[in-house]
Amino acid sequence: MKAHIVREPRCALLWNFPAGSPGYDAVERAARACRVALRPVDNGALGALVGDLCAGKPLPPAAPLAAVPDRPALIVSGLSHQNGELNRFLDMVSASGAALPLRAMVTPTSKGWTLAQLLLELNREHDAVGGGSL
Repeated sequence: MKAHIVREPRCALLWNFPAGSPGYDAVERAARACRVALRPVDNGALGALVGDLCAGKPLPPAAPLAAVPDRPALIVSGLSHQNGELNRFLDMVSASGAALPLRAMVTPTSKGWTLAQLLLELNREHDAVGGGSL
């Protein structure tokens, strides 16, 4: 019996970082170079599961009424740190000058969270380590 290997979608979710933001074009180029689907997400995606967003599934019919900080975020799925592709992508994003203070890799746990839950947790962690506000 062969093991079934599940490959996570190669995706980067961008929260509160719309096209036209400083560095956006460079982030797009980094995504293309690393074969990563770039998916801007907004308030309409807050109720969707992170794993579903990365897989390109349709949004739920209604978003929750959640107060999520507007601090921009980059949430990456499907890149491996073991072969260096995650670091390559993040280095390219950093070199772009894009103001993305929240960065996260989708984990088996977080892919089952709503986008709102993940963003709230990322903001709590950012504040806890002294990141302050943007």
